[in-house]
Amino acid sequence: MTVLLIGGAWQGKAALAERLYPALPLTKNLHQMVRQTLAAGRDPMELLPALRGHAVTCDEVGCGVVPLDPEEERYREAVGRLCCALAAEADAVVRVIAGVPQYIKGGTVCI
Repeated sequence: MTVLLIGGAWQGKAALAERLYPALPLTKNLHQMVRQTLAAGRDPMELLPALRGHAVTCDEVGCGVVPLDPEEERYREAVGRLCCALAAEADAVVRVIAGVPQYIKGGTVCI
């Protein structure tokens, strides 16, 4: 099973993942992994195979003003494209707001 949990910074994504999906390995901060991958000169889509079978948290970085810096815009786009690819394969996609899950894809769980 693969689960993607998205939402704003410090909204409780990791805590929720640990509570709802304790059997899955937790990969936190996908957005930071993308930044590191780009800095190393690699394609962030290379991360996709290693994310399968995990609960993955990622801050939403695509909302708001488009960055003026071309590198920041490239980073933002890379995070979005990787999240789209992961969401397409995931069994569940959960948006987390103030620790409350909103299921976009997959089953629902009452907490």
